[in-house]
Amino acid sequence: MDDIQILREMLNPNIQVMLQPGQGRPSAQLIDLQSGATVEITGIPPDSIVIRAEDFENPLTIFNGTKGERKRADFVIVSNDERGRKWIICIETQEMDTKLASHVIQQLKGAYCFITYCQCIGKSFWTSDGFLDDYDYRFVSIVDLNFNRSRRRTQSFYSTGELHNRPDVFLKVSRMPTIYFRNLINPVP
Repeated sequence: MDDIQILREMLNPNIQVMLQPGQGRPSAQLIDLQSGATVEITGIPPDSIVIRAEDFENPLTIFNGTKGERKRADFVIVSNDERGRKWIICIETQEMDTKLASHVIQQLKGAYCFITYCQCIGKSFWTSDGFLDDYDYRFVSIVDLNFNRSRRRTQSFYSTGELHNRPDVFLKVSRMPTIYFRNLINPVP
Protein backbone atom coordinates (compact mmCIF):
# COMPACT_ATOMS: atom_id res chain seq x y z
CA MET A 1 0.00 0.00 0.00
CA ASP A 2 1.44 3.43 -0.89
CA ASP A 3 1.34 6.53 1.32
CA ILE A 4 -1.73 8.08 -0.35
CA GLN A 5 -3.69 4.82 0.02
CA ILE A 6 -2.75 4.61 3.70
CA LEU A 7 -3.87 8.21 4.29
CA ARG A 8 -7.19 7.55 2.51
CA GLU A 9 -7.74 4.53 4.74
CA MET A 10 -6.52 6.28 7.90
CA LEU A 11 -8.46 9.53 7.65
CA ASN A 12 -12.19 9.99 7.93
CA PRO A 13 -13.71 10.64 4.46
CA ASN A 14 -15.39 13.78 5.87
CA ILE A 15 -12.03 15.57 6.12
CA GLN A 16 -10.87 14.52 2.66
CA VAL A 17 -11.54 17.06 -0.09
CA MET A 18 -12.65 15.24 -3.23
CA LEU A 19 -10.51 15.70 -6.32
CA GLN A 20 -12.53 16.81 -9.33
CA PRO A 21 -11.69 15.62 -12.86
CA GLY A 22 -9.97 18.29 -14.89
CA GLN A 23 -8.31 18.79 -18.23
CA GLY A 24 -5.42 16.36 -17.87
CA ARG A 25 -5.13 16.57 -14.09
CA PRO A 26 -7.64 16.88 -11.25
CA SER A 27 -8.50 20.00 -9.28
CA ALA A 28 -9.78 20.66 -5.76
CA GLN A 29 -12.04 23.37 -4.34
CA LEU A 30 -10.65 24.66 -1.03
CA ILE A 31 -13.42 26.35 0.94
CA ASP A 32 -12.52 28.58 3.88
CA LEU A 33 -15.10 27.51 6.46
CA GLN A 34 -15.06 30.83 8.32
CA SER A 35 -15.79 33.03 5.31
CA GLY A 36 -17.18 30.55 2.77
CA ALA A 37 -14.67 31.85 0.22
CA THR A 38 -13.27 29.38 -2.29
CA VAL A 39 -10.01 28.92 -4.15
CA GLU A 40 -9.49 26.25 -6.79
CA ILE A 41 -6.20 24.38 -7.02
CA THR A 42 -5.81 22.96 -10.53
CA GLY A 43 -3.29 20.57 -12.05
CA ILE A 44 -3.02 18.35 -8.97
CA PRO A 45 -1.27 15.04 -9.68
CA PRO A 46 -3.81 12.17 -9.69
CA ASP A 47 -1.95 10.36 -6.88
CA SER A 48 -2.85 12.98 -4.27
CA ILE A 49 -5.01 13.54 -1.24
CA VAL A 50 -6.31 16.90 -0.01
CA ILE A 51 -6.98 16.99 3.74
CA ARG A 52 -9.01 19.56 5.65
CA ALA A 53 -6.48 19.76 8.54
CA GLU A 54 -8.51 22.38 10.40
CA ASP A 55 -11.05 19.64 11.19
CA PHE A 56 -8.51 17.78 13.34
CA GLU A 57 -9.92 17.87 16.86
CA ASN A 58 -8.75 21.02 18.60
CA PRO A 59 -6.45 19.92 21.46
CA LEU A 60 -7.95 22.38 23.96
CA THR A 61 -7.92 19.85 26.79
CA ILE A 62 -4.26 18.91 26.28
CA PHE A 63 -2.26 22.03 25.34
CA ASN A 64 -2.26 25.47 27.00
CA GLY A 65 -1.89 27.32 23.69
CA THR A 66 0.67 29.84 24.96
CA LYS A 67 2.93 29.30 21.91
CA GLY A 68 0.17 28.71 19.35
CA GLU A 69 0.37 24.92 19.60
CA ARG A 70 -3.43 24.61 19.32
CA LYS A 71 -3.49 26.12 15.83
CA ARG A 72 -3.51 24.40 12.44
CA ALA A 73 -3.58 25.58 8.86
CA ASP A 74 -6.73 24.83 6.89
CA PHE A 75 -5.51 22.29 4.30
CA VAL A 76 -2.73 19.84 3.54
CA ILE A 77 -2.09 18.36 0.11
CA VAL A 78 -0.02 15.17 0.00
CA SER A 79 1.00 14.30 -3.53
CA ASN A 80 3.19 11.98 -5.59
CA ASP A 81 3.68 13.34 -9.08
CA GLU A 82 4.40 11.49 -12.30
CA ARG A 83 8.14 12.25 -12.04
CA GLY A 84 8.42 10.49 -8.69
CA ARG A 85 8.60 13.69 -6.65
CA LYS A 86 6.74 13.71 -3.34
CA TRP A 87 5.11 16.84 -1.96
CA ILE A 88 3.39 17.91 1.24
CA ILE A 89 1.87 21.38 0.96
CA CYS A 90 0.44 23.04 4.08
CA ILE A 91 -2.05 25.79 3.15
CA GLU A 92 -3.65 28.49 5.27
CA THR A 93 -6.57 30.32 3.63
CA GLN A 94 -8.27 33.51 4.72
CA GLU A 95 -10.78 35.90 3.28
CA MET A 96 -8.74 39.03 3.93
CA ASP A 97 -5.09 39.72 4.61
CA THR A 98 -5.60 40.56 8.27
CA LYS A 99 -3.58 37.97 10.20
CA LEU A 100 -0.14 38.74 11.47
CA ALA A 101 2.63 36.68 9.91
CA SER A 102 3.34 35.16 13.34
CA HIS A 103 -0.22 33.73 13.47
CA VAL A 104 0.09 32.29 9.95
CA ILE A 105 3.41 30.70 10.95
CA GLN A 106 1.77 29.11 14.01
CA GLN A 107 -1.01 27.69 11.84
CA LEU A 108 1.46 26.30 9.29
CA LYS A 109 3.51 24.76 12.11
CA GLY A 110 0.33 23.15 13.44
CA ALA A 111 -0.40 21.59 10.04
CA TYR A 112 3.17 20.26 9.94
CA CYS A 113 2.63 18.71 13.40
CA PHE A 114 -0.67 17.17 12.21
CA ILE A 115 1.12 15.49 9.29
CA THR A 116 3.92 14.34 11.60
CA TYR A 117 1.26 12.79 13.86
CA CYS A 118 -0.26 11.00 10.85
CA GLN A 119 3.24 9.82 9.93
CA CYS A 120 3.67 8.26 13.40
CA ILE A 121 0.24 6.59 13.12
CA GLY A 122 1.13 5.14 9.69
CA LYS A 123 4.47 3.84 10.87
CA SER A 124 3.02 2.34 14.05
CA PHE A 125 -0.43 1.04 13.08
CA TRP A 126 0.09 0.35 9.37
CA THR A 127 3.67 -0.87 10.04
CA SER A 128 4.89 1.16 7.09
CA ASP A 129 8.47 2.08 8.07
CA GLY A 130 8.96 4.67 5.30
CA PHE A 131 5.51 6.26 5.59
CA LEU A 132 5.62 9.93 4.52
CA ASP A 133 9.43 9.93 4.44
CA ASP A 134 11.31 11.76 1.69
CA TYR A 135 8.62 14.36 0.98
CA ASP A 136 9.44 17.96 0.15
CA TYR A 137 7.41 20.42 2.19
CA ARG A 138 5.94 23.69 0.99
CA PHE A 139 4.10 26.24 3.13
CA VAL A 140 1.56 28.62 1.59
CA SER A 141 -0.80 31.35 2.76
CA ILE A 142 -3.66 32.21 0.38
CA VAL A 143 -5.32 35.54 1.19
CA ASP A 144 -7.96 37.91 -0.18
CA LEU A 145 -10.19 35.07 -1.39
CA ASN A 146 -13.21 37.34 -1.80
CA PHE A 147 -11.41 40.17 -3.58
CA ASN A 148 -13.24 42.42 -5.99
CA ARG A 149 -12.56 40.59 -9.26
CA SER A 150 -12.91 43.78 -11.28
CA ARG A 151 -9.87 45.24 -9.50
CA ARG A 152 -6.61 44.97 -11.31
CA ARG A 153 -4.46 42.11 -10.04
CA THR A 154 -1.10 43.23 -8.78
CA GLN A 155 1.65 41.03 -7.38
CA SER A 156 -0.42 37.92 -6.76
CA PHE A 157 2.56 35.94 -5.43
CA TYR A 158 4.68 37.31 -2.60
CA SER A 159 7.93 35.59 -1.80
CA THR A 160 10.81 36.37 0.52
CA GLY A 161 13.17 35.14 -2.18
CA GLU A 162 13.79 31.98 -0.17
CA LEU A 163 12.37 28.53 -0.86
CA HIS A 164 9.08 28.25 1.07
CA ASN A 165 9.95 24.90 2.66
CA ARG A 166 9.60 26.03 6.30
CA PRO A 167 6.60 27.48 8.11
CA ASP A 168 8.48 30.71 8.84
CA VAL A 169 9.31 31.22 5.14
CA PHE A 170 5.91 30.77 3.48
CA LEU A 171 4.70 31.71 0.03
CA LYS A 172 1.90 34.27 0.10
CA VAL A 173 -0.66 34.12 -2.70
CA SER A 174 -3.18 36.92 -3.01
CA ARG A 175 -6.27 37.60 -5.11
CA MET A 176 -6.13 34.40 -7.15
CA PRO A 177 -9.41 32.44 -7.51
CA THR A 178 -7.53 29.67 -9.35
CA ILE A 179 -3.99 28.54 -8.58
CA TYR A 180 -1.94 25.95 -10.43
CA PHE A 181 -0.43 23.21 -8.27
CA ARG A 182 2.99 23.78 -9.84
CA ASN A 183 2.94 27.40 -8.59
CA LEU A 184 2.58 26.13 -5.03
CA ILE A 185 5.67 23.93 -5.20
CA ASN A 186 8.09 25.86 -7.39
CA PRO A 187 10.11 28.75 -6.01
CA VAL A 188 8.87 32.16 -7.04
CA PRO A 189 11.61 34.32 -8.61
